[in-house]
Amino acid sequence: MKKTVVLSMLMMFILSSCNKDKYGNTDISSSTHTVSWVFEDPSYTTTIIVPEITQDVLDNGAIMVYMTNFNGGWIALPCTLPMDVSYASTFTPEFFVGGVKIWQTDTDLLTLDPGTMQFKVVVLTQKQMEAHPDLVLTDYSSVEKALNL
Repeated sequence: MKKTVVLSMLMMFILSSCNKDKYGNTDISSSTHTVSWVFEDPSYTTTIIVPEITQDVLDNGAIMVYMTNFNGGWIALPCTLPMDVSYASTFTPEFFVGGVKIWQTDTDLLTLDPGTMQFKVVVLTQKQMEAHPDLVLTDYSSVEKALNL
């Protein structure tokens, strides 16, 4: 009986050690970026360097991008914003190891330079995703509050 308890404790220690190593030390990263744009017909693009985006985060974690709504709040991407009755602008993130590329395209394909804008990038490891299973990632206010950003 004593051997079974010791063996069970040893197995729990080994398994818990593996989990700690798998996710690394940085569980949450949040950064704000002011960007300018480059025209790539028919869209404008901007690239944000985010070293915390690793292959493990791409495979197992979450990356959220929010853009300013110019009223003190943040809108989760991707999003489509109506500009008037005839067209809308769509902002779409594309993730890669080390960064995010954001595409801005208008429905009429006559995209105007969106000008200087601010974006927030929040990177969560799988460990943080598991620690906050009810987190509503599309709502920056709740993410900010839950993760103490």
